[in-house]
Amino acid sequence: MSKTKSKMQEQIDKLIAALDSFSLPVFEDDLAEDEEAQFKKNDYHFFVYETGDMIKNDDNKTISQDVVIYYYSENRDDLDERTIDIITALSDVPMMTLERTQKQRLRRKDTDSYVDRIIVLYGRKIVTGCTKL
Repeated sequence: MSKTKSKMQEQIDKLIAALDSFSLPVFEDDLAEDEEAQFKKNDYHFFVYETGDMIKNDDNKTISQDVVIYYYSENRDDLDERTIDIITALSDVPMMTLERTQKQRLRRKDTDSYVDRIIVLYGRKIVTGCTKL
């Protein structure tokens, strides 16, 4: 395993560990239909994270990548406090910087109920060691 790959994986491992501290399921990229079915019966309450495109930085030694964390929650009234808790838990992940958060309310299909989704967007820096990118 390359040094860059292991550092990248270390970031993701720490991100997952921080999210695991909430004792909620954590999914990468999206949910499979069978996984989502369990939440349709009960409350939606889980995390999904995904990594985005990579962009070269001006220093020619690092690249940047968006890391998006989605927190799905149903029947909770403490979303602002929960958002701060998530940001605090992720503060120890190296080379990741909070960019912004966003709150959304998603209507459950064919119902009058809603699921809240908190989007937490981070930028992560990846050291490549290259002198020319």
